[in-house]
Amino acid sequence: MTKLTIEIPDQLAEQLNDYLKAHPEESIAELLDEALQIKLTPKDSSKLLSLAGIVTDAPRGAADRAEDFED
Repeated sequence: MTKLTIEIPDQLAEQLNDYLKAHPEESIAELLDEALQIKLTPKDSSKLLSLAGIVTDAPRGAADRAEDFED
């Protein structure tokens, strides 16, 4: 395992300390490990790509004026 030293803004450090006080069963290492895995794991876009082309009859400009099409 590699040890790292980081600097974070004071406000973020306060939020981190507050979180750890509220969740004493978690350590900084566990919290950062979970957060970094979420942030750094490549996203699987295959589900999104399966939706491509699903809308075949949208009015022209619907993406720009979505509020005009609300019920």
